[in-house]
Amino acid sequence: MSQVNLESELLFKISDNQTARQLLKNPLLLKDVWKAKEDLGLKINEHRQQLTINFTDISPEWFKLLIKLYTLVRAKPGKPVQTIVNEINLLKMFSKRLSTLPIYSPDGINDSVFDDFEHWLQTKRLKESSIQGYYKALSNFFNTCRLEGWLNVNTCWFIGKFKAIYPKTNEIEYIPEEVWNQVDKNLHILPESLQRMILVIRTLGLRAGELLNLRFDCLKQRNGEWYIRLETEKIGEEDELLICEPLLIIVVKQQQDYIRQHFKDGYNKLFCVSKRLGTHQKRIDPLRFIPQSKTMSLESFNQWLNRFAKKCNICTNDGKLWHFTSHQFRRTVATVSSNAGVDPLVIQHTLRHRTPEMLKHYVSLNKRVLNAELEQMMKDRKYVNVEGKIIDIYKPKNPVEELVRRKMYQVITQYGECHRSVLQAPCQTVNACWRCEHWRTTHEDLPYLKQDLNRVEKELKIIKREGLIKLEQGLERDRNNLKNCLEALENVND
Repeated sequence: MSQVNLESELLFKISDNQTARQLLKNPLLLKDVWKAKEDLGLKINEHRQQLTINFTDISPEWFKLLIKLYTLVRAKPGKPVQTIVNEINLLKMFSKRLSTLPIYSPDGINDSVFDDFEHWLQTKRLKESSIQGYYKALSNFFNTCRLEGWLNVNTCWFIGKFKAIYPKTNEIEYIPEEVWNQVDKNLHILPESLQRMILVIRTLGLRAGELLNLRFDCLKQRNGEWYIRLETEKIGEEDELLICEPLLIIVVKQQQDYIRQHFKDGYNKLFCVSKRLGTHQKRIDPLRFIPQSKTMSLESFNQWLNRFAKKCNICTNDGKLWHFTSHQFRRTVATVSSNAGVDPLVIQHTLRHRTPEMLKHYVSLNKRVLNAELEQMMKDRKYVNVEGKIIDIYKPKNPVEELVRRKMYQVITQYGECHRSVLQAPCQTVNACWRCEHWRTTHEDLPYLKQDLNRVEKELKIIKREGLIKLEQGLERDRNNLKNCLEALENVND
């Protein structure tokens, strides 16, 4: 029987159902490309930029007709278009395999067809979780076909096919410490807007869509606390997150000034995209950013991250260039929090997961993190500058906040801490921390400071003997700064 006759036969069967007859009158069935918003009223996530639904590559024709009917039933106004498109893409794969089989009518779809598709998927070396995604899509599709009276396919084959699958610890892709540190060291190379995007996403653990769609006025203050308001990407509900790190408030306000400076009141998002650069321009300056009043796409954000990695040669310890994806930041926040001993329910609330089980998809447990290290991290600290003055007293509230605080600065010194903001230009006093206003020490650094003071005094004797006046002046300044720090820290320790 020809494809035309098969489609006609299917239409005849479907038309017996009164509800189906109304669907068959929809003029969209005559088109293979539907507009998500205009035709179906679906919600378009601007960072996805998915404007259409394409049925062109689906065959046989009778199967394409069923998928179109299924889409009409599933496409409720306001539903994210990406949810529908993802499901159709899975059904397209079944269509691709189906077109190679000797199936001459819709009634030919049975358990043997599903067995064949399962074997074909396994040859693709897909993850088990991906294969289960196909099972779920097919089960939903054929169950709907049966309930709507379009096609009666037995779906008992799928019973027992669904099970909870959690990735192994070493399969969870989070950003390792050595990569994180290289990001800190080179962050200033990125355009300022991209710097702030990275600081926000890695501090709050946002989904990329939530970051890219943050509104210009997302920063709110209530009862002395600061919050960021956002729309949860997966369920489309308004939510807010408490900001524990004061520097992040400054980062957001700086970005608001940036948007206001470039677009005045003509743009309502916190972050924007860059204008397209020609091939020659990209070759000359791959990190050039020309702001444009449009939402950055997820693909573009990932491309920026990886151009950054290539430009700065950000590698793992084994020398492999790191490939960034936006979701790695979210997994890293979960991993750091869990390894810091934070209650899973707190992490669930922070990441806005519906169930605690979701955490198993995010956390890579590091068994080398010991309680002693956490206790050391949580100690109160009195910071002394190079003049020997106590300029700050810090009491960590919890391990997560302390880890986040440390990531907001360029912690690249041999000991002590560099409190130079990661947003500032490269350090001008590299390897001369003793002379820098941003360098801070605590009583934990006393043994190292004493060793350095002894070394400097020995070098001074040699320099004086050789008559090197300029070097002598520099070393005397270093010795005085070290003495100032030692004296202040010994008093603090007492």
